[in-house]
Amino acid sequence: MENGKKFYMRIEKVNLTKENLIKIQKIDKLFYKNNILDLNWYLKRYNEKHSAFFLTDDNGETVGYLVSVPIKKELYDAIVNGIMVNDLYVNPRMFVNRSSYNYVVSCVLLKEYQRRGYGSKMINELFNDAKKGKYVALTITNDGYYLAKKFMEHEKIIDDKTNVFVKDVNK
Repeated sequence: MENGKKFYMRIEKVNLTKENLIKIQKIDKLFYKNNILDLNWYLKRYNEKHSAFFLTDDNGETVGYLVSVPIKKELYDAIVNGIMVNDLYVNPRMFVNRSSYNYVVSCVLLKEYQRRGYGSKMINELFNDAKKGKYVALTITNDGYYLAKKFMEHEKIIDDKTNVFVKDVNK
């Protein structure tokens, strides 16, 4: 509750359609101050078989998201071994429609929705929905580090900001 108003937040799983990628791009532009990525970057990277979890407010506005996509084993290994530490320039063909290897690409919330447990709720949704397989996350912020640490095993320190986390889901 803020200023006497109670928020009714909803988390829903969505496919990464063009419309939903536009919503993600809009949030990224607000969150990442120097975001220079155009819509084509998102469209080349993801397809409608990929999914995300959206956090929407009581007005139906998307205010956060979590994207996790299936990836080729080569990319999983490169992330786990600290070889790939910046995913902006990964060949989009490394993102596939089905795989037992998955990359938690990002979890982003607009500033006013941070530190309220919504990131944890979205990650809970991801792992409750998860198929059997291996998950990897690359964290680049302190908030990302602490969020990943709650749900995944710490694998490797890359530098003072970048860490690799893994989780094996056995369902």
